[in-house]
Amino acid sequence: MSFIYPRTITITRQPVQTGGGVQPYGGSNPETEQILFSNLPASIQQTSTSAKPDANLPADAHSRSIWRVFMPLSAGVAAGSVLRGDIVTDDAGQRYQVWAPYVNSLGPNLLVERLEA
Repeated sequence: MSFIYPRTITITRQPVQTGGGVQPYGGSNPETEQILFSNLPASIQQTSTSAKPDANLPADAHSRSIWRVFMPLSAGVAAGSVLRGDIVTDDAGQRYQVWAPYVNSLGPNLLVERLEA
């Protein structure tokens, strides 16, 4: 951790679900997530909030809360290794779903939505 990146995060991914027809709820399940990266330095900054999502799924927050997760280039997260739908969990246990991953010359920049605990 540092002054610029005071938090640590883990990035996970849900396994691909296969099968057709009627299936049980296939939303976010922390027990089945595969760890992609762990103990990464990060800065997490809120960008906006809005009304509750229309889908009203169990993992939805009470209001939409959009955040930016910044990491240094030295974190070693290459472009394309974090995908839309991946989950970021911070050192306080708060979970976020990635909307838009982006890597530039300063490092990874993830646009995420906070999930309900």
